Amino acid sequence: MLPAPLLKRFLGRVFVQTGAGISVASGIRPFRGNEGLYKGMNPYDLASPEAFFNHPATVWNWYLMRVRDAWDCKPNPAHHALVDLDDRCAEFTLVTSNVDPLHEQAGSREVHRLHGDIMQTLCTGCGKVDRLEPQKYPDEVDDETLPNCEACGGMLRPNVVWFGERPWPEAVAAIRVALPRAHVLLEVGTSGVVTYGLDEMAIQMGTPVIRINTVSRPQKGVTELVGPAEEILPALVAAL
Repeated sequence: MLPAPLLKRFLGRVFVQTGAGISVASGIRPFRGNEGLYKGMNPYDLASPEAFFNHPATVWNWYLMRVRDAWDCKPNPAHHALVDLDDRCAEFTLVTSNVDPLHEQAGSREVHRLHGDIMQTLCTGCGKVDRLEPQKYPDEVDDETLPNCEACGGMLRPNVVWFGERPWPEAVAAIRVALPRAHVLLEVGTSGVVTYGLDEMAIQMGTPVIRINTVSRPQKGVTELVGPAEEILPALVAAL
């Protein structure tokens, strides 16, 4: 699968970046592609502060649909393989652009989230964060039934990062600390559209980059393993 010197790096300090592709086998749709959540839609009409300000019910219903879809999804072998990798390597950092809870459900001890948590609400008034439980909401909300904060009465929003907003600072801090120390960068299921340039930073530092994806995206300095993450990642960890 990989040359022995590359495999050996996975026993040292490993930095992992995951994207939507790792969760597809669990039943969570990606954003882009023929079956993507954005198909036929303008992403800025669904996932931006402006969209929420102008059409909060539309945005809330789109997110509630996604929460309900994810509610019964379970981690797949790729998520579990990362937990096994964490147990085997000397140091492990997991950064994800996903907002689903599957890494934690698989048993990952520490997940650094760039784009937030779809299973949480954030009060636009007092900043309180709460668990989002979809069964408490009607099938569809309207302007009269928009979720409000129990503490201050302010409007609630999904606790996720929208277009035009900054990624969560905690995840950025983890990148700054762990990526320069990493012996290898493992990308799993990233689309290449929103990458934050971690692959380029790693290449500039001389750190090998291994990319697992169903679509080839050739790049100098990157070793590609093309195929489903739920098949390739467990095999990679088993080879260590």
